[in-house]
Amino acid sequence: MNEFVNNFQLMGKATAKNTLAGLKIRARRMQAGMTQGELARRVGISASYLNLIELNKRAIADVLVERVANSLDVERSELDGEAERRVVANLEEIAADPEIANAIDPPGPAADLIGRNPGWADLVLALHRAWHDQKEAAAALADRLNRDPFLGDSVHRMLTHAASIRSASEILDTENGLSDAERRRFLAIVAADSQKLSGAAQSLLEFFDSTRIRVRSATPAEHVDAFILATDNHFPDLEALAADFLTRGGHDKRLQPAGNKLPSEPTAPDTVEARRFAWTRGTLQPEVAEATRELVDTHPALASEESRRLASAALEAYAAAAALMPYEPFLEAAEKWRYNIDALCRLFDVSYEQAAHRLATLRRASAEGVRFAFMRSDASGYVTKRLPLPRLPLPRYGNACPLWVINSAFQTPGTTVRSFGKLPSGDQFLFFARAVEKHSPTAALPRHLLSVMLACSVAEADRVCYAEGIDRVAAMAPVGTICRLCPRADCRHRHEAPLIV
Repeated sequence: MNEFVNNFQLMGKATAKNTLAGLKIRARRMQAGMTQGELARRVGISASYLNLIELNKRAIADVLVERVANSLDVERSELDGEAERRVVANLEEIAADPEIANAIDPPGPAADLIGRNPGWADLVLALHRAWHDQKEAAAALADRLNRDPFLGDSVHRMLTHAASIRSASEILDTENGLSDAERRRFLAIVAADSQKLSGAAQSLLEFFDSTRIRVRSATPAEHVDAFILATDNHFPDLEALAADFLTRGGHDKRLQPAGNKLPSEPTAPDTVEARRFAWTRGTLQPEVAEATRELVDTHPALASEESRRLASAALEAYAAAAALMPYEPFLEAAEKWRYNIDALCRLFDVSYEQAAHRLATLRRASAEGVRFAFMRSDASGYVTKRLPLPRLPLPRYGNACPLWVINSAFQTPGTTVRSFGKLPSGDQFLFFARAVEKHSPTAALPRHLLSVMLACSVAEADRVCYAEGIDRVAAMAPVGTICRLCPRADCRHRHEAPLIV
């Protein structure tokens, strides 16, 4: 009875940190070849009470941990369970991972695995880390494969060399009046371009051999991304339908820009433009339904019903934008005001985001505007819309480079933030972004801000008003894409080590 009272008092001093000690005690006792009775006698407790401790059915006070450690001739740190609790937390995170937990039945207590087989617990954690690292590396390689300018450059070189070989060969085959010198010159062209073609093909083969992956968009949203990129975000059929809609008086508001006065700064956020856009989209939807269905049903990038549904919604929004901002008048106004988005907002009664997104669709071959990359993210860095340029990849996995203005725009909502940026590849771009209010603020919730960014090559920056007043050399920031793909080891803003070096 006295032993029970003493042990009860010791238990009262025990804390939750000792709940794993029992299993550790059992493992160390068995390693030492000691029976429960012998260890219990050395510690000064009953064998039955030690059995309850080892089964984790009784907590163990600090004093008892010290006695057991001395009796087993081990360090106390090996028994107090602090390190094991961290392992338990890590194992429980693995069990909570939906990519893993949804595929198997719930496991037993993690503490049991650690106490009885600590080596297996360490192995499980090591395997999970390896799986996670491989998953991240695969995502990074997928980004690289989808976005690396090397691919586009290689294909362009191969096509150029093939065209040159074909032209020279046709001349040699059809022109019978060539002199010997001319024939030798065309043969030299064929030989030189054949060698260049072979080199480009070999480089491309080595690239794929080194990555050893096959890239496929993983989610419906990524399927839509692939669809938008494949079509260059320009849909002539929808442009024509929107133009016909306007010709028939399909909208109730003036859509042509009027006057030559530069619009003033934008007013406080409201939902007028959003309601107008929704009305136009709903009115146009029956007219564009067949065209959108033909576009999404036959495109190989849209592999699921959900991706086709999302793509159809995106195309309906595209048609509404084309009606609110008709191609020719909008391009003319954009050129006149040097792509001043505030001016375009006032001239066409649209929101900042609507005008910015429309600028990224001006890609008609016979009347192309400045080629912009478009990106939108929330304050957490989650990218909700993206349209990259051939030499400017935009992130699909992870946040954008911390130095991009799409991030700093959140510091001054409603103000356009501008900078020049140079990628590790040497390519240079003009970036400008603004954080806009998506909905009117409420007292119970924080402001819903989204940052909208456009970027264009420095070769076209002189056509854009946002390049004015910036010293291109002084303001040329050394930017990347995302940290794990950026080789700038000395960047003070890096928050992840590079996966590809």
